[in-house]
Amino acid sequence: MLQINQQRNQQVVDDNFKTFCENYEVRVLNDQKRRARYHPPKFFTDPERADIVRKDLIEYEHERVFTVEIPEGRLKALIELEQRFFKRHHHSRGEVDMFQTLMDKEREEAYMRQSNPAVQKAYEQYSIMLNLAGYQRKI
Repeated sequence: MLQINQQRNQQVVDDNFKTFCENYEVRVLNDQKRRARYHPPKFFTDPERADIVRKDLIEYEHERVFTVEIPEGRLKALIELEQRFFKRHHHSRGEVDMFQTLMDKEREEAYMRQSNPAVQKAYEQYSIMLNLAGYQRKI
């Protein structure tokens, strides 16, 4: 069962990678390299005893390394996307992670819809109107 789930997960990753390559015109030149990433032991992670050193099950993680070719315009689009959603921006309250902010907003809105039937009904009507207007949410 575990092997079947791993195969499904790998297929999803492969499909997502293929879609990414198509969307950004990425061409894989070489995928035969591998690299090992060392995970050092974590100190002071046991809440009851400070003298325990937790060793992860995987001390070395092996992963494929890709050599890719990507057009400059597509690379700039990826850089802009990364800066927009993942880079920390300064705000009056301090640094803000835009991706985390968006996820918090999504969770808050979902909670409001679940806890208030009127909000849920209004959201459904709003979604219908968007769909009728031709808007398709891409997930």
